Amino acid sequence: MRGDYRLSGARRRKAFDAKAVALTAGALALCGASSAWAGDISAEIRLLRERLDATDAEVRTLKKALRRYEGGQKTRERGEAVAREKARPGVAREARRPENSGEQQLAKAREKPPLPFFISLSRGLMVESLDHENSLKIGGRVYLDGGISTQPEQGLASIANIRQARLEVEGKLLNYWLYKLQYEFAAGNTKNVGAVGGVRDAYVALTYFDPITLQVGNFYEPLGLEWTNSRNSTDFLERAMVFTGPLRHVGFAALTHGSNWSLKAGVFTTGLAEKSLQPDPSTPVPWGVLSKAGWVATGGSQYVDVAGRATYAPVWVEDRLLHFGVSGRYHQPNDSTATNDGALAPGGGIKTESNILNENLLGAPDLSCGAVAFAGNPPVAGKCVRDAVVYAVEAAAAYGPLSLQGEYVGTHYARNNAAILAANASGNYAPGGASVGFNGYYVYGTWYLTGESRAAAYQVDGLNPATFRQIGIKHPLSAGGVGAWELAARFSAANLDSGPYSGSYYSNLLAAAQGNAPASALVANSGVVGGREEDITMGLNWYPDQGFRVMANWTRVMHLSAPWDRPYLNGAHPNTFLIRTQVNW
Repeated sequence: MRGDYRLSGARRRKAFDAKAVALTAGALALCGASSAWAGDISAEIRLLRERLDATDAEVRTLKKALRRYEGGQKTRERGEAVAREKARPGVAREARRPENSGEQQLAKAREKPPLPFFISLSRGLMVESLDHENSLKIGGRVYLDGGISTQPEQGLASIANIRQARLEVEGKLLNYWLYKLQYEFAAGNTKNVGAVGGVRDAYVALTYFDPITLQVGNFYEPLGLEWTNSRNSTDFLERAMVFTGPLRHVGFAALTHGSNWSLKAGVFTTGLAEKSLQPDPSTPVPWGVLSKAGWVATGGSQYVDVAGRATYAPVWVEDRLLHFGVSGRYHQPNDSTATNDGALAPGGGIKTESNILNENLLGAPDLSCGAVAFAGNPPVAGKCVRDAVVYAVEAAAAYGPLSLQGEYVGTHYARNNAAILAANASGNYAPGGASVGFNGYYVYGTWYLTGESRAAAYQVDGLNPATFRQIGIKHPLSAGGVGAWELAARFSAANLDSGPYSGSYYSNLLAAAQGNAPASALVANSGVVGGREEDITMGLNWYPDQGFRVMANWTRVMHLSAPWDRPYLNGAHPNTFLIRTQVNW
C-alpha cells in the first residue's frame, strides 16, 4: 500500500478506470449469455455486487490517501517558501522586530474569535448577544407637521411645527426581562408636571411565566385597537376623535396570546401625560373646621382604572385578515377632578383630528363638579362621579391591498345626585343627573396602490398584542422602486350630548330664559351638552423606505352641534389640510 501512496493522481485514476471497464465488460458478457445459464444469473449478480462494493471501498481508501498526500505536499511547499523568504537579505532583521509591532497585533486581532454580539445600524443602534438573551436598541422618532384651517374657530389658521420628537431605549436582559424608556422632547405638559411629563413608555416586563407576561410601569392601557396602536403605523395623521385623553397610565398588567388571539388586563392610575400627576390639594376638611383654624389641604387619592381587551382573528394569512375585539375600562375618580383626570371632562382633547392646529370644537363640563367650597372652608373635590365605564367593540379586515377597520366606543358615568345638588348650591356649574352617557364611532378603508397588505403587518405577540406594525414595502426607493403608496378614507362621529336639549335648540332656550333665573337654571342643568361632531378625512400616504413616511390629510367637519359654552359654533364646517414628514428608527 505504501507504494500506492507514491503513485501520481493521474496513474491511480487510470488504474481505477481500467478496473471499472473490465468489470463493466464482464457484466455485459454475463448479460449476453445464453438462457442455459439462467439458473446462475442471481449468483453472478450477487458476486458482481460484492466485487463492486470492494472496488468502491478501495477507491475511497485511495482518495483518503491522496488527500493526505496533497495536504502534506502543500505544507512542505509553504515551508520551503517561508525558508526562501527568510533567506532574502533584510528579512532576518524584519523577523526580529518586537512582537508588539502594529502588523503582528493586527494579525493577532484577526485570529481572535468575533465579538459575542450582533450590531446593526440599519434602524437606530441595535446590539444583541448571539444567544438572543440580551439586547439593547436605541431608537426614536420625529414628526414634522404643518397645516392650515379654512375656518379656525378655536385653533390656528396655519402652523408648521414638530409634532413629536422622541428618543427611546429598549431591549432584553437575561432572556426574561424586557424594558423600555421613551422620552418626548416636544411634550407640552412638561410645563405642568416638570420633566416627568415628557416620559411616555417607561416599563419593565417579565416573560418567565410563559405563556403569561407581566408588565409594570407607564404604558398603554388595553382599550381599543386605534387607542393601543402606535402612531408610527396608524393610517391617518391623528387617531379618530372618539379617542381622547392620555393613552398611557401607570399600572400593572398581565397578558397572554395564542397564534391568533390575545388577552391583556391590568390595574392603572394616573398617566404621566395628564395636566397634573395628583389631585388638587382639596382633601375634604373635617366638618365644622373653618379656614381660620389653619387647615391645610394636602391632596386626595388618585383615580384608579381596571382595563382589559380580548381579540380573535379567525382568518389570518399573508394577505387576508379578519379581526374582532372587545375591550372595557372601569374608572373610579376618587378625589380627582378634571384638573388631573381628563376622563372627567370628555371632549377636551378632541382636536378635530387636526392636533397640530389645536382645533377643539367639543367639550363637556367637569362631570366631577370640580372643587366645591362651603361656608368659608377650603375648596374640596366635588366627587359628583362615582365611577365611569367605557366599553368598545372593534373589527378589522384585509383582502390583498384593501382593508377596512372600525370601532364603536360608549361611556357611562354613574353620578351622585346629592353631590350634584351641593355643587349647584355652592355656585358651581354641575349639569346633568345621576346617569350620563356618551358614544362615538369610526370606520375607514385603505387601498395600497403598490400591492402591500395590512394583513402582513398584523401581530398578536409583543406587549401591545393584536395591533399593526409598519407595513413591509415591496419596492423601496433605496432599491430603485417607488416605495409604497396608500389611499385612505375615514368617517368618524362623537356625541357628547346627554340630556333633553342640545345644539341650537339648547342655545335658543337659554337665550329665551334670559332674565328668568329659575328658568335659566332649569335649562342649563337639564343635561350635559358637550356637542356633537361628524368628520370625513381623506388621506394619501407615501412610504419610500422602512421608517420613512410622508402623509397628507384633508378633514372636513360635516356636522357640528355646539357645546354648552360656545353656541356660536353651531353649523360650522371647517376644513383642515395637514401634511407630515415622519422618520422613526
